[in-house]
Amino acid sequence: MIAKKRGLNANLVLSTFVVIFGSSFLFGYNIGVLNQPTQLIKDFYKDVFTKRYGNESVTESTVTVTWSLTTALFIPGGMLGAFLGGFLADSLGRKRTLLLSHVFVFSGAALSTACVAAEAPELLMVGRILVGINSGFANCIAPMFLSEVAPFNYRGAFGTLHQLFVTIGIFLSSVFGLKQLLGRASLWPYLILLEIFPALVSLAIVPFLPETPRFLLLVQKDRDRASEALKFYRKTDDVDTDMEEMDTEHQAASSKDGDQHHSFTWKHLFLSADLRRPLFVACFLQIIQQFSGINAVFFYSKSIFESAKVRQDHIPYAIIGTNAVNVFMTVIAVPLMDLAGRRPLLLLPMGVMIVDLILMTICRVLQANDPSIAGIAYVTIACVIVYVIAFAVGLGPIPMMIGAELFRQGPRPKAMAAVSVVNWVGTFTIAMAFESIQAAAGDYTFIIFIVLLSAFLVFTYFFVPETKNKTFEEIAHQFSPGDHLEVEELEEFPDLADDVADGEGLENEEDNHLVTLNFNADDARTEQP
Repeated sequence: MIAKKRGLNANLVLSTFVVIFGSSFLFGYNIGVLNQPTQLIKDFYKDVFTKRYGNESVTESTVTVTWSLTTALFIPGGMLGAFLGGFLADSLGRKRTLLLSHVFVFSGAALSTACVAAEAPELLMVGRILVGINSGFANCIAPMFLSEVAPFNYRGAFGTLHQLFVTIGIFLSSVFGLKQLLGRASLWPYLILLEIFPALVSLAIVPFLPETPRFLLLVQKDRDRASEALKFYRKTDDVDTDMEEMDTEHQAASSKDGDQHHSFTWKHLFLSADLRRPLFVACFLQIIQQFSGINAVFFYSKSIFESAKVRQDHIPYAIIGTNAVNVFMTVIAVPLMDLAGRRPLLLLPMGVMIVDLILMTICRVLQANDPSIAGIAYVTIACVIVYVIAFAVGLGPIPMMIGAELFRQGPRPKAMAAVSVVNWVGTFTIAMAFESIQAAAGDYTFIIFIVLLSAFLVFTYFFVPETKNKTFEEIAHQFSPGDHLEVEELEEFPDLADDVADGEGLENEEDNHLVTLNFNADDARTEQP
């Protein structure tokens, strides 16, 4: 059975935009929304505590600890949201779970905005927990939704869109937080209130979108609704090949595990030999992302700009420019993902990041010993930009995207929940430990990340598979290669495809077609159906 690669259409593009605008963008916005008005919020805390407890009881340490707690509460909220998202994705469906997550946005934004009028910093703290829960949902559900509606030949690009909109959210929250816009004492609460807009757009449109076809067919066993959903997302009545590809995945999983929907408990996820390895790879990629040194680079960016004699009032714009580079390069990564493949875009940029951190360490040590060295500060700025570029095309978008690709339909929701929780734990660990590491290591902080990235590069080379242009069943088969496989295989393997073509009259088909094969991947010999 042959089918051409699917193209883009208005239904698919609009649906994708609405989903990632109401989830991925919102996640990024909440990551960065408190960065620009940090000092304004600290001043607000100090004023409120002084009124409550008297001037002598309020110290800078009290304000700093309270502020640190406010920012940290976002992370356990995210962990809870990630766990709930994986649990509810199968029971309610992807679409309803996404809509449910907006309850936490509205309540969190309302409480956070009201904190000034109520003179209650506690409301902002509770609000951060609630928007953290929403972000946990978003980081789990959005990549899952995108991977299940995207044509296989666009799955890499669609998976990258999640990270792209996260970076756009971070960038715009920094822009809106400038003092010329909403970064003023009387306006910063409205900076937080803006986060309800993406949720409103999502609530207005998502209810009218179909559920993901894979959820309808492989979880709810509703073939008619799955077919109708595919016709909507493909904008064609010719969806037989897509249905057959999902049937193949279902039959393979059922023959191996029985009822694939009910068998995938948390115990099965962690104890099944066929799931442990992809779960470990997916989770470890989250650790690689968080411990790659990106937080250290952004942490040092302000001091780097200062050393380059950038005016103090211009530094926020320089940092925004760095975030803009992150957005731009993630845009570039969207088409690259399905052209170059996942492995090259992990391995090559990681190598660049290692060399870049070595050079950045040398520059910082030289500058510390002799600040008068000409041009060294500008070399360091260039290193920051190169590092951000390398991260944006590799470790930025790929870990969460590939996590959604490594699993069949049955274990995917719980696996994505576990992956998202690991991501949040990594974020929390870095947030809590980085300042202590920086204080102890000083200008040699980057050496720690050089060592880690070198180890991560070796791990990625030996253990992370290529998922480009592969169906979910093919990807799952890479972790259990002895099993019989019936899949949609790309005709980019000339010897294998030609053998089948000779017997099936496929000689004139284009290279961008698929052909259904029955074969054992251990010896790559075709078998008669």
